[in-house]
Amino acid sequence: MTYADEIIRILEEAKDAIRQNMATEGINATGNTSASFRVERYDGGVRLVMGGTEEKTAPLATLEVGRPGGPVPKGFTQILYEWSIAKGIPFDNVSRRRSFAYLLGRRIRREGTLRHMQPVDVYTTIVLDVADRVKADAVKSITTAIHNQLRQ
Repeated sequence: MTYADEIIRILEEAKDAIRQNMATEGINATGNTSASFRVERYDGGVRLVMGGTEEKTAPLATLEVGRPGGPVPKGFTQILYEWSIAKGIPFDNVSRRRSFAYLLGRRIRREGTLRHMQPVDVYTTIVLDVADRVKADAVKSITTAIHNQLRQ
């Protein structure tokens, strides 16, 4: 197994763990953000990325720390209306769903989201662990290469 293959394996495990955390914490609504995590090769190596797809995805930071209170985007009530459908929150009728979205938007504008009040570790610990594992693998690969050169 090459060094790049090992890094890909580690990043694939990280991607799966992040997706699992999102599912466990109930962060998925449409699943677009979770599905957008992928491991990709580029000229400089390999990386774990999120977003950059045709589907709408949440900003990365909001997965852990939510959204603070303050100004909201235009059409926020509609965004929350669609979110409530994606989350499967039941309502008796469209009017009640719209009222919910409007009132939730007002509360978020005032106080921020619940996740902002109680952050959740979705990816931080995983990313730090990956960094340690990649560093350890790099040291091992470099040390092996040096030893092989010295033996020749």
